[in-house]
Amino acid sequence: MVQDLGRVVSNSEVKRGYFLMDIRSPSIARQAKPGQFLTVRCGDVTSPLLRRPFGFHRINDSGFQVLYEVVGKGTRLLSELKPGNKVDVLGPLGNGFTVPGKTKDVIIVAGGIGVAPLVALAEKIVNSPQSIVHRKPLVLLGARTRNDILCVREFRKLECEIKVSTDDGSQGFKGGVTDLLEDLLSSIDYRLSTIYACGPEAMLKEIAAIARKRKSEAYASLEGNIACGVGACLGCAIETRSGYKLVCEDGPVFNLNEVVWR
Repeated sequence: MVQDLGRVVSNSEVKRGYFLMDIRSPSIARQAKPGQFLTVRCGDVTSPLLRRPFGFHRINDSGFQVLYEVVGKGTRLLSELKPGNKVDVLGPLGNGFTVPGKTKDVIIVAGGIGVAPLVALAEKIVNSPQSIVHRKPLVLLGARTRNDILCVREFRKLECEIKVSTDDGSQGFKGGVTDLLEDLLSSIDYRLSTIYACGPEAMLKEIAAIARKRKSEAYASLEGNIACGVGACLGCAIETRSGYKLVCEDGPVFNLNEVVWR
């Protein structure tokens, strides 16, 4: 874990309300892995008081990218940062994704802004010389409307197959992304797939149920109520089959079959 004053390389609105920030911080980037996260101080020392957590969107030798939605004061302040500005970042935190050795295929499932940490995972899988995946990941992107679908270009550059669902039917399949997932896992082509996901809790709960039924492995980066980010405040505790654990310290990546869903 490193605290650093990173330099903003770029910070642009990629879709209405969604921003992509590129931060130069070699000391953090050298240690970061897909699925881990960092916390960012958005303003001065007291306002906002708490740092904001973000998953690593993409990672390179000199820094990383953060994809975020403007939803409150903290993210609004971040959206106002300009190239050359300094930003106080702390990371990498938590535990990231691992790809099991017996994986035949990978299905990546993203709900809305939950897509943010999954691009780095796809890059790791596709670019790894020791990759045990038989083909490029299949990516399922779900969102409320077509305006909330993100990262299609990034996944296309990795030559991933992409399927889209929207709640209002404005793009792709009309309905939940979990409906697409269940259809895929019922076919022989994807029966042995490992699922990686990030998104709303309701979506992850459904994925956990589908994975259990299909006897698939499923892992997700949880979006818990992370406050301190280092396991001190206990605000992000979740119940698992082996007792209570902290999203920030024991996760954010968990085996979905180990989480106790209410």
